[in-house]
Amino acid sequence: MTDPIDLTLSSDEESPPDDPPQPQPQRRGRRRGDQPQPDLGMIVPVNVDEREQEVNLPTPTLTNNDTDEGLKPSTTSGTGLWDLWTRNFKSPLFALLDLIDNSVDAALLQKGCKSDIPGRVQIYRDVYKHGRHSYTTGLCIRNNSMNKITSLDLALNHLFSSDKVTPNTIGENGVGMKQAAASLSDMTFVLVKNGSNEELELGIIAKVLQNEVGCFLPCFKFNDLKNLSKKMTEVFKQSQYASVAKCVAEYGKVTTDGVPSLDKGIERLCKHFEDICKKFHDNPYVFEVILDKVHDRNSKHASGAKDKQATVAEIMKTLQNDIPMRYLHIDETFKFSVGKKELTFRYWQERLVEFTEIEIPVRSKTPWHENFGVDMPDQYWLRIFLGFDRFRIAESDVEPETGIKKSNKQCSLYIYSRMSGRLILRERDSRVRLRLNAGGTEFCQALTVIIDDVDGHLPINPTKQDVVYSNQSQGGETHEDNLYAMVRAVVAFYYTHHKKKYGGKKNILTSKISQFVDRELPDGMKSCANCKLTTYKVLFNQTNTNMIRVDHSEEEPGVDTVFRLIPEEKTLKSPGITARKRKPSSIKKNSNPEAEEELEAANKKRSKKDTKRHSPTGMRSTPRRAAGRPKKYGDDFNDNGQSDSEDTSSEERGDNVKKSKNVGKGCLDLCMSSDDESESRYGKKSRNPKIISPGPKGKESNEALENRIDELEIENSILKAKTETLQEELKAAKRNIRMLEREIKRAEE
Repeated sequence: MTDPIDLTLSSDEESPPDDPPQPQPQRRGRRRGDQPQPDLGMIVPVNVDEREQEVNLPTPTLTNNDTDEGLKPSTTSGTGLWDLWTRNFKSPLFALLDLIDNSVDAALLQKGCKSDIPGRVQIYRDVYKHGRHSYTTGLCIRNNSMNKITSLDLALNHLFSSDKVTPNTIGENGVGMKQAAASLSDMTFVLVKNGSNEELELGIIAKVLQNEVGCFLPCFKFNDLKNLSKKMTEVFKQSQYASVAKCVAEYGKVTTDGVPSLDKGIERLCKHFEDICKKFHDNPYVFEVILDKVHDRNSKHASGAKDKQATVAEIMKTLQNDIPMRYLHIDETFKFSVGKKELTFRYWQERLVEFTEIEIPVRSKTPWHENFGVDMPDQYWLRIFLGFDRFRIAESDVEPETGIKKSNKQCSLYIYSRMSGRLILRERDSRVRLRLNAGGTEFCQALTVIIDDVDGHLPINPTKQDVVYSNQSQGGETHEDNLYAMVRAVVAFYYTHHKKKYGGKKNILTSKISQFVDRELPDGMKSCANCKLTTYKVLFNQTNTNMIRVDHSEEEPGVDTVFRLIPEEKTLKSPGITARKRKPSSIKKNSNPEAEEELEAANKKRSKKDTKRHSPTGMRSTPRRAAGRPKKYGDDFNDNGQSDSEDTSSEERGDNVKKSKNVGKGCLDLCMSSDDESESRYGKKSRNPKIISPGPKGKESNEALENRIDELEIENSILKAKTETLQEELKAAKRNIRMLEREIKRAEE
């Protein structure tokens, strides 16, 4: 790539000659410090100063840095590279989001930095006004930056790699910018204010500048905003930059039937620089991308002035609806506008019922079942958000246009990554991926699972369209298995826990979630980055079937979880019997002392007999499982919120659960307390400062015992009734046998 033109030179410096130099042997590239040499292999006719002449393109951009003196640089075909850039995105929306990622990352305040300037991103139409008429020619993305912006000479020179300032940022202001620009437009201008109004840069990414010999991405520096138009005119009228002048003149061609105008193109560029310096006067670093004549491959509109305007309007409307869902961690102080609409990033807070946050440990290289419960060096923490989508559950199961049946209520998975919380992957039905029960309507109550990889541990592809575990140096497949094994355990616990509130009835759970569809939102809702959501302190166990199971939980309600599912009071259904508390029997005093003593002795005998029959160790609330039978996620918790394993002794639990050395021999203690700053056993603070002892306590324990006593009374009454019936049937059968024996004897006689 040619060196940037620094226009801080004196006015008496000699300008390059108009005549082309003598032919020289073609070189594959140039070393650092060599002056650009014109390439005679590519001649492009350009209209400059109203006369036709042939001009040469500058030396092609080098595709590798010749830092070692012995290294011979090579060139890459510019047309082939451009064609490759246009095929890297699934849709124009992903290309736009790649450019927006750069803007968001630059405008977000990095960790450890302090600034009173809020982040700003503006997306607006590129409009040229002439008299009473205005013409929309493209789309602009403008943002401020918290740090000094990388020089365009370096940003445009990185054709195959990007040097990130921080590893947890999502934008790649090198490869990504050029790929996205080429996918959206045949000509893009990049504007930079890098400190003051005297430090301005202009870069051009254009298809017409590329050729088979190399890639040409020119950039220029200017140091005077007041005389910017004059400086641009002097540069672009030089013969070696005639091809660049052709691009600027094309930008001055406002309408499809208009005439290219270099003066009008320079005027429009200067207007953008003036807006950057005036509207962002309190921001020293500003970046802007101008996409001229945006072409949307999926747009219904064809080329033309009105159609181009309709295409830009369609893109703007799509961005207004889609961007709030695409970013998870943009707070209230960040100013983000698309057109005249200010965006707020409270998408999931407004949709999810029982919006919950749980943190899980994930190993990136070591299989999770090796030394289960032991801290490993490759272990990190990941935050999971869960909830039931109140709008998705109300959607129709039939497409209105085609009448085809579809279901949009399955368990959906969303993966967000990096500091901005950018959406990387969305899967509408993730039950197979998470190894959940995919039959019937199980997990089909618009359950939503969000994986928040804020620290950037998950490997993603350069275009941020998928998680690619194969990009990991080693253990990529193990990393994937570990992640989804932990997520599956949390999802199964969460779903079962809320289903148990309504007696395990899925239809009741669905109706309860649907009641929130028309519920109004409270004022002052916070962004996801600042919310205090409901969380659970959970314990994980490893089962004998080599699966992870949540064995115990303790709920901590969050003040910012707006929509809550309130459990119904339990109703016990049994034939002709209702549960009620035992009342002391009232016995009238008998005047006969002997009869009174006999009655008291009979009561004691009956009480002793009943106590033996209903001993807690003599009955179980659930059937005992065989040692080889695997434990299912649906059996994790009984009606009192306890796990089934809590009803048995440690010897009985050993049949079903493998234990390790730490908490309860195999429990990972995941305490989601953010208040305790003590050092956790996983190497981080405020993660899991204390151990959870299973079982209800206090008032809840008394209520649970009373309910259990009522249940046992009902079961005992039913068993008594069945026993009496069987005894009567047995007596009748014996009578029938005796009658038959008599008849046989009579027949023999």
